[in-house]
Amino acid sequence: MKITISIFLTTIVIFSVIGCASSAKEDKTQIHITCVECAGMEVSLTRSDILPVGLTEIYQSTFDSSGRAKIEFVQNDTLSRMLVVGTKDQAEWNFYTTLYFEPGVNIDLTIKNGIPEFEGDLKTINSYYTKINLVERERANYANADLDKHITASTLQIKEFLDSLTRFGTGLLDQIKSDKSISEYHRKMLIGHNALYEITQRMFFETQVSRIERSNSDTDVLLDSTSKDVFKDLTLHSDYMDHPYYIHFLSKRLMPIFDDVLNFRYEHGIKTNVYEDIKATFVKDRKLNDHREILMALFITHMSYDNRMDYDLEMSLIDMFQKDYPKSKYQNALNYILTEYHELSRGMPMKDLQMHDTNGKTFKLSDLKGNLVYIDIWATWCGPCVDELKYAVKLSEKYSGKPDLKFLYISVDEDTASWKKFLRKNARLKGIHGLQNSRFLADSNMVFSLYKISGIPRYILIDKNGKIVTANARRPSQLLSTQYLDSLLSL
Repeated sequence: MKITISIFLTTIVIFSVIGCASSAKEDKTQIHITCVECAGMEVSLTRSDILPVGLTEIYQSTFDSSGRAKIEFVQNDTLSRMLVVGTKDQAEWNFYTTLYFEPGVNIDLTIKNGIPEFEGDLKTINSYYTKINLVERERANYANADLDKHITASTLQIKEFLDSLTRFGTGLLDQIKSDKSISEYHRKMLIGHNALYEITQRMFFETQVSRIERSNSDTDVLLDSTSKDVFKDLTLHSDYMDHPYYIHFLSKRLMPIFDDVLNFRYEHGIKTNVYEDIKATFVKDRKLNDHREILMALFITHMSYDNRMDYDLEMSLIDMFQKDYPKSKYQNALNYILTEYHELSRGMPMKDLQMHDTNGKTFKLSDLKGNLVYIDIWATWCGPCVDELKYAVKLSEKYSGKPDLKFLYISVDEDTASWKKFLRKNARLKGIHGLQNSRFLADSNMVFSLYKISGIPRYILIDKNGKIVTANARRPSQLLSTQYLDSLLSL
């Protein structure tokens, strides 16, 4: 199972609250599903928090032998949820679509040969919803079919490409606008739902352009008292700032921008408070002023990902956010980050890891207890991982006289032969070598799951007592010129 380097392990983002038609009482909402070809399969509805790291509610059922299932839940708002037939581990779901709900409705859905038909409450609305979903898949397929070509096109060609995204679903929109059987509220909601898809497709394109521009440039974004251009290429759509699907794409659009800020701070040795630094960049851009709260929450979320994750720093950032926004609706989701990562904080017991050596023999991380263990998570196909290995060679040579420091290299290659061939060619890479892959380990026992890793390379330090020093250690290239490992060996 290849893990995309430094990119999140993301699943399809699930829609959440899109309106505020609150009800004073708790209304039970039901959906009855008939799908003969789905007999025995799982079916679920999912709703996630507005922030990408928040709690996810999942309502599940199983189709009986006749292909019938029922899901019921309590809600007080209008909302959208993703309905999925199949399990999350499947490479491709049997069926999925987004449904629209209002408090207390009863929806009847029949799925036949992958085609949904609705009866009961919101029949017409959900029929349109499904058609809009299908239009979006067509739009996405069109946009992604030759994405690299569009990204590298001229400015005029890019504009023509983005404008072409609007042609999808024009006939359906005309039908919605002229349909006298639906209320004006539902009409605006459906039109907005379609517009959201188009906006997020554009945001996805802008994100890819931004990534390529940054990867091809050696210039950092300048952050000084006169700079107002950090977010100059960012466009916000106020109507969707409470919509999880939009926020998902916004968070990805912000990633390269936030990393510009962080890279600038690192390369220039800036020691000021990163929270106040980011907040100041928002203040400089007037178009961001009305949305500082969600933007700060997204920055804190960004800091929880991958090699940026530092439990103590995250706790500090969340504390500062709470002081700025004591009644924030994003607080629970931010606190959830700490709950998720607490078990990986300094001083917590290590998560034991099982792997195979080059001879196919099984061993565990716990076998090394009594030593300081520096763990390098890598793969032969991971460019940045391989780049760091030359520094790993120098680091292991530097500490060759320290028998109580073990260097453990855990490869996640699926191709065992490629891994062994690489090690034979790089015999100077001294240390203990282990392999984890899906051939002999369930996903739940992989280092990715146990240490919440979504990108490699990644480095972990375990002390002599089997406790976590850090689940996000510095790279070999960063450790070579420091005495950090010496300080840990002396403990």
